[in-house]
Amino acid sequence: MSHKLKKAVEILGIEKQLETLSPNHTVKIHTDDGQLVCIRTNQSKVIEHVGIPLFNVEIRTLQPSPVYDFIEYAVLIWKYKLSDNLLYLSKVIFKKGDWNTLATRGLEDCECSITNKDDKLYIVTWRQNQEDIAVVGVPIEYELLANDNRRNIEKDFIKNLLEHRIDSAASPQSSVTENELKIYSTGGLFVKEGDFYMMPYLNQNQYYILKTIKEDIDTVINGKPVRMTLEDVLPMVLIDRDFPAETFSNLMISDDAQIPNINMEIVFHLSDYHKQKVTIPLLQLRDYCRQLGCENFFAFQGVSDGIAKGVLFIRNIRKGYHHLLNIKIPVDMLLSANPMVQSNAYLFIPPVEKSQLFGKMPTKKSGAKIKF
Repeated sequence: MSHKLKKAVEILGIEKQLETLSPNHTVKIHTDDGQLVCIRTNQSKVIEHVGIPLFNVEIRTLQPSPVYDFIEYAVLIWKYKLSDNLLYLSKVIFKKGDWNTLATRGLEDCECSITNKDDKLYIVTWRQNQEDIAVVGVPIEYELLANDNRRNIEKDFIKNLLEHRIDSAASPQSSVTENELKIYSTGGLFVKEGDFYMMPYLNQNQYYILKTIKEDIDTVINGKPVRMTLEDVLPMVLIDRDFPAETFSNLMISDDAQIPNINMEIVFHLSDYHKQKVTIPLLQLRDYCRQLGCENFFAFQGVSDGIAKGVLFIRNIRKGYHHLLNIKIPVDMLLSANPMVQSNAYLFIPPVEKSQLFGKMPTKKSGAKIKF
């Protein structure tokens, strides 16, 4: 749980009510003063959101956006003075209603819509009986939408990542059948195609080769002992020096049990020119990000001087951020029983597919005020 959410839980006095929370669940509870508060947990039962409920499940599902968590938590900040600095809330523009309207009108059951104005402003409108109850403008700025400054967000991410423990019972182990595979090349390779992000080479593909497995069994036929050899053709995950691109992709993306344990030496490039180096298993990073609701995509960039290079792109549509990791590994180490990859990581970068999230950001500041 981030430092800001810990503070919210303490000030609201709801610690004891959190002991029975379930993973991947949203609950609504009342504080001592009667305020209804919604709390959402991730797969590890860690709280990832606290706020005054303003949006129903349907709109959150149909139109993912970071604006939901921002406004629900911002109203909580306004009402309970959770932050010593409320100045940033002045960036929120009210065309109808005010913070008190959001805190007291019970807007969760109202009709709601979100529009993007000039790729600079989210406009959120609540309506009831064909009448606008509240109309709010939220500037499209990452730190504002995250309700925190970038340094704190980065610090929380690394701290929680290092403390994360993988539940081996819940860890996915991929199994693939021939029906899921498509011919990839004339070299006898097959691919299990996954989603791709923006361009086909940034994808979740996994690569396989068919191998004949022989097994000798002893049996009895007509009363005589006989040894028989059974053959079966099975798809095996590809790990081959002659195919560095496909092997590298498998190491980064595949959950197959045949993939060896991979360690990552990561240099996090943080705000204010700070850096922090950590060494963790790749599975720890992927499992932690998966529980935050992220998806992984990998792009192979090529081999230079015996070094294979690629990009691991971690996307979180619902919360509106991406992580970018530039990764390299000696080709000889691709076949190692314990590969070690080196990476430069950039956290919480603005989304590239801005049409779905923040919209296309202006390349120059015009200085013009936003109106709606």
